[in-house]
Amino acid sequence: MSIWNEIKKDIIQDIKPSTKERKQLMNFTEELIHDINVVLSRSGLDVVAELHGSIVHDTWISGQQDIDVFLVIEEYSEKKQLKQVLDILREKLDWTFTMAYAEHPYLKTKINGYKLDIVPCYRVGKNETLYSSTDRTPLHTRWIATHLKDLGNEVRLLKQFLKTLDLYGAEIRVGGFSGYLCELLVIYYGGFYELMKATSSWGKKAVITFTDEEPKDFKDPLIVIDPVDRYRNVASALRKESYYHFISAANSFIKDPSMIFFEEEPIDASSERILSILKKRPSDILFLIIEESKANVADVLWGQLRKSKKALKQKIDKKGFKVLRSTAWSNEDTRHILIFELESQNISDVLKHMGPPAYMLNNVEEFIEIYRDNPDTIAGPEIRGDRWYVIIRRDYANIKDLMGELLSDGGRSIGVSKKLAVRILQHHRVLVNQEIESYLIEGFEDFLCKWLRGRPIWIE
Repeated sequence: MSIWNEIKKDIIQDIKPSTKERKQLMNFTEELIHDINVVLSRSGLDVVAELHGSIVHDTWISGQQDIDVFLVIEEYSEKKQLKQVLDILREKLDWTFTMAYAEHPYLKTKINGYKLDIVPCYRVGKNETLYSSTDRTPLHTRWIATHLKDLGNEVRLLKQFLKTLDLYGAEIRVGGFSGYLCELLVIYYGGFYELMKATSSWGKKAVITFTDEEPKDFKDPLIVIDPVDRYRNVASALRKESYYHFISAANSFIKDPSMIFFEEEPIDASSERILSILKKRPSDILFLIIEESKANVADVLWGQLRKSKKALKQKIDKKGFKVLRSTAWSNEDTRHILIFELESQNISDVLKHMGPPAYMLNNVEEFIEIYRDNPDTIAGPEIRGDRWYVIIRRDYANIKDLMGELLSDGGRSIGVSKKLAVRILQHHRVLVNQEIESYLIEGFEDFLCKWLRGRPIWIE
């Protein structure tokens, strides 16, 4: 604990916003909310712009001031109200917006260096019927305001810890911890260090509630019941591997508190080093490069990438190319890369294909009929033990040849997402190992270097 106390002050000094930074942000957000409310009032709408999220909670990290403005509609009439309110703002405000879509539309923009999301929602009370998932947010703000007390810096420590581990964020790309979840965990355990110690008892499943009510039977590994909605698990977006990654990191931190958990050391991600690693690696790395003019909203895009990666992995495996692991990267704009580590990019030209048990006579007859005069049959059909089998020539013994076939329709027939399949048909490249050299830019080189290392930062 004494070691932790020594480094804790330095970490907080780095991540806590300065008085100047805080004042600049507060002045900007006050003017922003005022301008939006003037437009809403003049338009005759019963809607109020409110600031919510980590800025109001005072749990934001220095230099990371994402602003969340919620347009709170006082009374529900119909769902299309959400877009109507946004359309009025787009028309009246002299800002450049992007209309984004999650469960419902919202606006994204960047002003004075600040990232800004403008999200419509409805005014509801605790445990009342929700018209949209974002209706809870004003309730979250009120609950946090009465329970967080002086734990803001403790939340900042947790957020920085998770950011270093790439576990911060509930979006599909990360599958980690949302800011609100971080706040709830710190409130429940009373501090960052206390949370780290508590994870040792979490096991396969941990349940956290803020009331005496019996929680719903969620299947997630971490269950944190939303104090403003007893039917919601705040940790539902947390993937199982992220849950166990966090527990392992917390356990390692408790044993040896270190700055490495809060500021990842720079790595040598030069092209020369990466190409050298790829050249010496006994396995082969397959890259599918997909390019387009403009991507969808990030969460939609990452859903498509994950679905498509899974479909391709299953098909590659089925065709005899053993996939050791896979991942995806994107600049979330014009370039996406699916990555597969294979035992080998080349496999044998032949395989032993097992047929039906010898006692299933109808199936045996069909099996023999298929393979007796098949030009790809090398030997058989024949019985070994109680099963028929045949030695046949593979369709593809090289991964690039196989990928050419799988992507002939953009991958649609094997489960690649429809929109991604269209992009693949328009422009894609299949590369292996050092052929990736010209794409080691835009942060992909850092991502690939870390992925090739394939271990958490605290494991030297």
